[in-house]
Amino acid sequence: MVRELGLVGLAQSEYLYHFTGRRRSWPHWVPKEIQLMTPMKRLDAILRERQFRAFAPFGAAKEGQGPNGTARVCFSECPPEHFDHLILMRGFMPWAIVTTREHVNRLGGGAVAYVPPQVHEEFVRAGLGHWAVRTEPNSTWLHEREWRVPRPKGRAGLASVTAILIGYADWRPTKVPTGQWVDGLSGEELPGPEAPGAVQLEDYPALWKESPVWVWDSERREVVKYRPGELS
Repeated sequence: MVRELGLVGLAQSEYLYHFTGRRRSWPHWVPKEIQLMTPMKRLDAILRERQFRAFAPFGAAKEGQGPNGTARVCFSECPPEHFDHLILMRGFMPWAIVTTREHVNRLGGGAVAYVPPQVHEEFVRAGLGHWAVRTEPNSTWLHEREWRVPRPKGRAGLASVTAILIGYADWRPTKVPTGQWVDGLSGEELPGPEAPGAVQLEDYPALWKESPVWVWDSERREVVKYRPGELS
């Protein structure tokens, strides 16, 4: 049964964004190879592998205990009027997987609680630190409007997405093998790799071809939306 979440207000959005880059440090438990990737490379990997990598969030455990909070995939709820604020003022990079509140709810996810330190400590003691964000007078984090999907095994598969957000219109993901083989000279279709001169065809990942693509226009400070396959 599909959950009916009701209408969103002007300060809310049905869209949630998993941004693949932000100008800030990473938790030390995130693998170095992921930390060193550009936002474009991280998005490329998600499209190619059709899955998210999940990690424990900041503050989900007591200091010194390590990343023992439940791994999760994070999303930011973002109305159109708030989008340029995240990118221009808060360091988010315009590279993301876009989904919806309803989809995240169906996956067992939801919005996090923004609570004062003493309440956050209760979440941590209960083993629910991954559902709360600690707020203080000079550090509220409310601009992130964060939603999380717990994934204890550290992976979350992607059957489909609402849209793919990219930073400029001429970017394309890395092509992947299709399983189809042709003669490298004539282009004639071949039954498999054992045939002489066989070359495997490559194409853009299925998610890229099947999904709408939204391009961030930095001058107009808004997204330009393209239909599935229009940028393939």
